[in-house]
Amino acid sequence: MANAVVTVSAGYLVDNTQKLVQIHGALVISGATYPVGGIPLDSVLLALPEATTNSGVAYCILTDDTGSGYVFQRIPSTGTMMILQVPPSGSLTTAAPLQQLPSSTSLQGIGTRIHFDVAFKRNA
Repeated sequence: MANAVVTVSAGYLVDNTQKLVQIHGALVISGATYPVGGIPLDSVLLALPEATTNSGVAYCILTDDTGSGYVFQRIPSTGTMMILQVPPSGSLTTAAPLQQLPSSTSLQGIGTRIHFDVAFKRNA
């Protein structure tokens, strides 16, 4: 099975301020399975034509537009998107931390539309 791939949907917005380039849009996950360590994200965001930077992603906030209950988080050290869920032994009423999806989990119905707010430092 093919690992998951994330793409940016058409129609995203760009705010090009004095020090930052901010892009707001939607991501869609395609592919069959969740890869070990998360889905590559920074390379996708940096490939946008408006991401004119030589310093990488400053920050990226991810939220689920569909209300699936999964939490999407960018890991800056690896440039990947991690999908988190409530552990099988925990519940929303316990203090158990969220855990990453196991690798090879089928992604059917997960991440059909993930809103992103990303910022890059502008090139001088």
